[in-house]
Amino acid sequence: MNSPPHLSPAMVAGDLLFLSGQLAFGPEGRIEGDISVQTRRCLERLENVLREHGLDRSAIVKVSVWLTDCSAFTVFNDAYAAFFGEQRPARSTVISGLAIDGALVEIDAVALLQAAS
Repeated sequence: MNSPPHLSPAMVAGDLLFLSGQLAFGPEGRIEGDISVQTRRCLERLENVLREHGLDRSAIVKVSVWLTDCSAFTVFNDAYAAFFGEQRPARSTVISGLAIDGALVEIDAVALLQAAS
């Protein structure tokens, strides 16, 4: 996974893995799609970082979400629920502007490293 030089995809601190915020960059390096598509892409990108550390989505204990539009909250929730199923981590959601044009959502996470054992 390519990362800009100004951040790390994830950092380990004790038994926790802190995953940097993910935007919905596609294979071509562009952010496209509605809130549902962007949410899935962000979560898939988080899952890719988890895999690099031998984990899967079940290791996530906390998620922080930034949405640019409050009216997208229900559609976001549907995509989020489809990804996590019944095992949903703790979550905070904030309505805010984002630094990258076209980004509708950014998601970061904290995972428990011991979940792999």
